[in-house]
Amino acid sequence: MPANAATVLPEPPPCYAQVRLRTYEIIMNSSHPRQMVQQLAQRFAGRASGPAAMTERVPVSHYTDPQHFQRELQTLFLQRPLVLCHETQLAQQGDAIVQDWLGIPMITVRDKQGAINTFINVCRHRGMRLVPEQGQACLRSLVCPYHQWTYGLDGALRNIPRQESFADLDKKQLGLVTLPTAVRNGLVWVQPTPGKTMDIDTHLAGLGEDLDFFQLGAFSYCQQSVRNVDANWKLIQDAFLDGYHVARLHKHTVGPFFPDALAESNFIGDHLRNAVARNEIEEAVDLPAEQLGDLRRYATFSYTTFPNSVLIFHPEYISIIALFPQSADSTVFVHTMLTPDVPADEAQRDHFLRSFQLIDEGVFAAEDIFAAAGTQQGLRSGANDALIFGGLEEAAVRFHNLIARELA
Repeated sequence: MPANAATVLPEPPPCYAQVRLRTYEIIMNSSHPRQMVQQLAQRFAGRASGPAAMTERVPVSHYTDPQHFQRELQTLFLQRPLVLCHETQLAQQGDAIVQDWLGIPMITVRDKQGAINTFINVCRHRGMRLVPEQGQACLRSLVCPYHQWTYGLDGALRNIPRQESFADLDKKQLGLVTLPTAVRNGLVWVQPTPGKTMDIDTHLAGLGEDLDFFQLGAFSYCQQSVRNVDANWKLIQDAFLDGYHVARLHKHTVGPFFPDALAESNFIGDHLRNAVARNEIEEAVDLPAEQLGDLRRYATFSYTTFPNSVLIFHPEYISIIALFPQSADSTVFVHTMLTPDVPADEAQRDHFLRSFQLIDEGVFAAEDIFAAAGTQQGLRSGANDALIFGGLEEAAVRFHNLIARELA
């Protein structure tokens, strides 16, 4: 498809029959971040209009129905590349992330040649879990605690104790089961279905140009939190696609840094680029594009990489939010902070620790996650049959249309 081609989303599946969503165009490689800042500045100055008024509805069942959730899990999360982490989280040989975030035991590890691979965390002998504890680890090899079958960091079976007791075993055929893994723009992508091939460049659809523009690959891992949220994964995505709530939900934290509901969004392939104006947008009103400099001064950019992550480019650091749904009303929320450099001393480390605590606990957990979990509780009451979205929440409606296209 040409870079400037447009495709119209197909008709929603039958589950959308009663409450239909508007059909949007998806524009490949749409505009540039500088143009979004200029558009926001023109809107701030009253020289351009914002999104048109509208009322759209998403059925409550899309957040609560277990069968609908299973369709999403199978179609969106098990068949597509997902953001797992930043490659600097696996900086050295043997560095690994062990996790069951999609109900599949997985190990992602850097091998002796420097390659990053993902394996199902299961011994090929009797199916025992190889590395028992989830989290970050540093491994020299992978040794099954049951019978001590041993695998290299490349997944190859290296040793079978008392191998003479087995007939017709070929160690070359009994390496760990591999999951497709790729590294692009500093991000580690995993497709959690064995036997599949990953076309990561088609999936990115040009998004890498923006990620390189913001130098994502040059940042370094600083710290991470992992928490279980009692909410459907889409309620969390809805929050990060919504500039309408910033001045209200976040009024005691980050809200004062932003004008009310001044945001733009557009598509890059299946991914959404979002920009929320900061108070400094006033300074950009009459600036030519080439004089804007660091765009993070004027707007906070975020990228909703379909389906599971949000990349947020704060003025001083980057947040990677990766979502791994457990059920219709439960999601693992992984928040990773990246900094321009590894903190050089205790003062820098303390500065970023306090920044992380502010955004992770004071904003994401206390406000965004609080709202998602509270909404999930409200949905169980039966008070509503649909959630209502207006013009200032248009990006979330586009996201739901994309899900509808994939499930159709």
